Amino acid sequence: MSALLSVSDVSRSHGGMPVLRHTSLDLSAGELVALTGPSGSGKSTLLMIAGGWDRPDSGTVEVRPPMPELPVSEQPWHALAFVPQSISLFEELTVAENLAFAARTAAEPPDHRKLLETLDLAKLADRLPSEISRGEQQRAAVARVLASGPLVLLADEPTSHQDRAHAEMVLTALRRAADRGTAVLVASHDPLLSEHADRVVPIGGA
Repeated sequence: MSALLSVSDVSRSHGGMPVLRHTSLDLSAGELVALTGPSGSGKSTLLMIAGGWDRPDSGTVEVRPPMPELPVSEQPWHALAFVPQSISLFEELTVAENLAFAARTAAEPPDHRKLLETLDLAKLADRLPSEISRGEQQRAAVARVLASGPLVLLADEPTSHQDRAHAEMVLTALRRAADRGTAVLVASHDPLLSEHADRVVPIGGA
């Protein structure tokens, strides 16, 4: 199966300190890949480079869907979506409205109600982000990205503010997205992730 996203021989330093060294990774449709490693090992940096928000010192990143003539950072929202550690929701929109906004670009929008139920957000659908907890905001951010129906989904520590039960909900939702054909790359310390992943890719400290 051809890769939707290819990171080839990438190296990156910050302030003269190497963070990534000659790192390669292919991500194909329908698979969930777990990116693991200690803090400072470069997981977040690799996601930022894969998503086009940071540039490697050397090496290449290639995205194939759906407009290969554009760089990664200019791909349409539904092609490549990102759940960062810094939770980002539209503060003036309710949880449900955040999902509806993201779904405007989806070729086949998923059922909003089912997404909200899957992530234990149904009762919070009409609340603003400022009216819900940090963990609930994080699940809403995951739901919003899933509502866009991305072809490639990058997630950085998406269960960091969850208890075990809610972490399981988040990872199950990401697993289902992969089963529907999305290529999912998740960086996390959460040991539960490996139970849902097709592959585990360790990133060693620099």
